[in-house]
Amino acid sequence: MLLPVRERTRHRPCQAPSGSIRWPAATPAHLRHRKGTGLSRRDTDTYPLARPRPGQPEDGHAAERNPRRPARDRRRAADRRAEPDSGTDAAGGPGAATGPGADIDRPAAGRRADTGSGTEYDEATDHLDGLYLDRSRLDAAYQDDAYPDPEGRLRRAGAYSGDETEHIERRAAASRDPREAARDADDHTRVIARPRVPARAGRAARTGSPAGDRSPRGGHELVGSGPPRPHGAEPAEARRAGSRQPVADPHATGPLETGQPDDGSPETGPLETGPLTAPVLAPLGHSPALDGLRALAVLGVMAYHAGLSWMPGGLLGVDAFFVLSGFLITGLLVAEYRTTRRIDLKSFWIRRTRRLMPALLTMMLGVAAYARFVAQPSEVETLRVDALSTLGYVANWRFALSDQSYFDHFSAPSPLLHTWSLAVEEQFYVLWPLAVYLLMWHSGRTTARWRNQRHKAQTLILTVAVLGAEASALLGLLLVVLGADASRIYYGTDTRAQALLAGAALAVWRIQRRTPLTERTKKGLSVAGCLAGVAMLTVWATVDGESRVLYSGGFLGVAVIVMLLIASIVEVPRGPAARVLSLPPLPTIGRVSYGLYLWHWPVFLTVTAARTGLSGAALLGVRVAVTAAITIASFHLVENPIRRRKIRFPMPRVTVPASICAVVALVMVATIADPSAGRGAADLEQLAARAATAAPPTARAEPVTGRPLRAVLAGDSLALTLGFSEFSTSAAREGLEIHDGSQLGCGVTRSPRRLLMGEVNLPPPGCDQWPTRLSRKVDELRPDLAMLLVGRWEVTDQDLEGRRTHIGDPAFDAYLGRELDLAITTLSARGAKVVLLTAPMFEEGEAADGSIYPETRADRVIQFNKLLRQTAARHSAVTTVIDLAAVLSPGNEYRGEIDGVRVRDDDGVHISNGGGARAGQMVLPELLKLARPATARGADGPAPAPE
Repeated sequence: MLLPVRERTRHRPCQAPSGSIRWPAATPAHLRHRKGTGLSRRDTDTYPLARPRPGQPEDGHAAERNPRRPARDRRRAADRRAEPDSGTDAAGGPGAATGPGADIDRPAAGRRADTGSGTEYDEATDHLDGLYLDRSRLDAAYQDDAYPDPEGRLRRAGAYSGDETEHIERRAAASRDPREAARDADDHTRVIARPRVPARAGRAARTGSPAGDRSPRGGHELVGSGPPRPHGAEPAEARRAGSRQPVADPHATGPLETGQPDDGSPETGPLETGPLTAPVLAPLGHSPALDGLRALAVLGVMAYHAGLSWMPGGLLGVDAFFVLSGFLITGLLVAEYRTTRRIDLKSFWIRRTRRLMPALLTMMLGVAAYARFVAQPSEVETLRVDALSTLGYVANWRFALSDQSYFDHFSAPSPLLHTWSLAVEEQFYVLWPLAVYLLMWHSGRTTARWRNQRHKAQTLILTVAVLGAEASALLGLLLVVLGADASRIYYGTDTRAQALLAGAALAVWRIQRRTPLTERTKKGLSVAGCLAGVAMLTVWATVDGESRVLYSGGFLGVAVIVMLLIASIVEVPRGPAARVLSLPPLPTIGRVSYGLYLWHWPVFLTVTAARTGLSGAALLGVRVAVTAAITIASFHLVENPIRRRKIRFPMPRVTVPASICAVVALVMVATIADPSAGRGAADLEQLAARAATAAPPTARAEPVTGRPLRAVLAGDSLALTLGFSEFSTSAAREGLEIHDGSQLGCGVTRSPRRLLMGEVNLPPPGCDQWPTRLSRKVDELRPDLAMLLVGRWEVTDQDLEGRRTHIGDPAFDAYLGRELDLAITTLSARGAKVVLLTAPMFEEGEAADGSIYPETRADRVIQFNKLLRQTAARHSAVTTVIDLAAVLSPGNEYRGEIDGVRVRDDDGVHISNGGGARAGQMVLPELLKLARPATARGADGPAPAPE
């Protein structure tokens, strides 16, 4: 469909300039009137408009032949015919346009000349190739719901390319009338998109820009070629050159790049061009500055996962991805509806899947190899569920609502933990397009005219986006007030949607805006962008991920900062913020940011100090190098070929689901746990539940004395796993009945906060009441022997009296000694002998930066055992120390196996069944010696436990 050309006469927006349309001589007079604009429905669909060739008189027949045209228009047409031709020398004659915008970047033979009548023509071609159409003035022609083929206009305008063009062409071909489609196919008009350049000072005065300003104002203009011809006739140029394709102007300014594949992804950026009727929306194509922003975001996340102390808030790079995704995706959806009056949800979701799924499936194959050859058996148990949640894009809810087991804290983190953000984005890609579509559809039902419907729909979307972002932030604040776990707020889609909706609001505001930004506004926005960039980096470098401020509205503040930075980039593409973010190698890193994000975390968990012998900067360099190598290979061999359709699957409806199912099956096989392995987190959790509801797994035994010996085993999870192992069974055979007095996560220290594996850990409720709990237990059982096994929490960094401290600090050692004194006094209150069991060594845990977590170092455990002996010496009359560490950790070294028997669980902390059996062999004789003399003191010894 070809569009009429109008002279560049000044007129009010959305109102056609009367008498400014030049119709071909062959145009019937009865078709030249359309609601005062000179347009008819058939005209807008069929007849291209040409301007007179050099030397040809202006077409004035329209005024005479069309009696419907007002007399004023006829007089104006006569005045124009009477004006002398003062500008036909395109090469620089007396009437040639000489302003800086008149002949910019054009060969001398093809420069546009001012005819003096407000029109321009191209002297280089006989067919007036390259005629400009003012996009802002086309608004009047399309203010009615009168044009049947918006897809055709959009396609010729170059508003989409790549994936978008294909699906629009298919829809257009399916919806148009066959005769009209045939006429369209016979039309060889070439349409390209290029920025307008102001011609002279008169034009500059109207636009408000200096005469030499070469920046695009008012969007893009359409360039059409070819005079009107009968249907079926083909110009000689077309026969010689064939069908002409959209071509980008090599001298165009701004970020538009025709031919850029559009997938709408936050990793590549959509080629989002405003609708033909939007006079101020600058097209947004591939932007190096946005790639630079992606690079900063992924580098911040990698720095955080690497444990770099100067980037504690690097995890907020995920929020930058969220804002950018919401901005780009919403702009794509609204632009599609503005120009096609529909949103092809199926095509949108297919493009999203083609962009995101190949790299994710490749990464899942790597994780399957990790589970098979690297992961500990305890990790494999949860890795299968994590993998299925990741492939279903619900990993964030899996981590938020799974109520992570207490014992999982002692295991390595999941290599799929970072996929929670992919799940949030994919859920947004499913729900938000549906919301946009429904809002558009609702506005269409309640508004008769297309123009009003479009404005109302965009206003509704903007309102929903703004209110939704605020509601998401308020929900997070409410959960904080109600005491919800921080992971629920951090992982939840409902509480993290605020960043995505903030980006969506920015996109709709940009499309909805009807007036161009003034130079003053652009300067202010440029300064705001610079300040936003500095603020973003400052927050990343100073705010910790556990900060309460983030969960109380801080995430929305971060989103607003990123939103200002994006607005500065897209509205002032040559501003300082955009220039800095365009500096190499940031754009290159940004183009592969999706792969970097996918691969870096599994690589960091696999390439460890224990496996490489490296630490510090050397280890970080190896990790980054391995991540980059895998990312580049995945990008060039998997992601890009599939996205650009260089790799095509035969029968994709069958092969694509089959490929996904094959990956799922491989992951399921790779995550089959070894039944011969030690106890995992699930087994330990079952033990904890059993300890809370049932008696220990022993039967009453009758020793030689005629009455059973009773013992209570108090402490933390170390005592729990020892009590529910072969240790208790062996003791029962020897006549010693062991009762559980342990509590998960509770030692003898009563600190409000402690640090475990680099993360803040809050004690379970009731930990600070352990003296009361143990006192009740002793009164109930009246044991002959009371054992205490603690040490896991006593060696961690803890908050005490407002400061962070740990064992080895004299103040903390004194505090811990007083707590141990209280424990001995409580356990011996009914005459029982107290046994302090030394803590075994723990397996060293490695942080992301290669350092060893301090609570797993042997020197801290040795210091704690030394403190135990000092405390026992103060209570030597009732207290004995038994060296359990020498049994399970000979030489003060961690041993997972001793003499071929596994003595520790997979987490490197707790005691296995084999370890309990070994402890029974080595420790039980001494325990029995301590317990039996207490019973032999007389028949009036401790009373038996009540039934």
